[in-house]
Amino acid sequence: MITVENTTTEVRVTISKDAVPAKRLNALLDWLRLEEIVQRSHLTEADADRIADEIKAGWWAANKSRFIPASEQ
Repeated sequence: MITVENTTTEVRVTISKDAVPAKRLNALLDWLRLEEIVQRSHLTEADADRIADEIKAGWWAANKSRFIPASEQ
C-alpha cells in the first residue's frame, strides 16, 4: 500500500515494504535526490556539456591505448 500525505511544507509518502522491491525503491530515491540537487544547481546546460566533453577527452587520453595499438596511433 502506498499513501501520500500533503502538509504545508512537505509531501510524505508511506510505502509498505512489500509494495515495491528495495532495489527499485532505492533507484527512485536516488532519482529524487538527484532532482533536488538539480533544482538547487546553477549549472547551465553549456557548462554541463563542457564538463562532459572534458571528462570524455580525459578518459579517451587515458584509455586510447586499450583500443588502438601503439603502432597505429
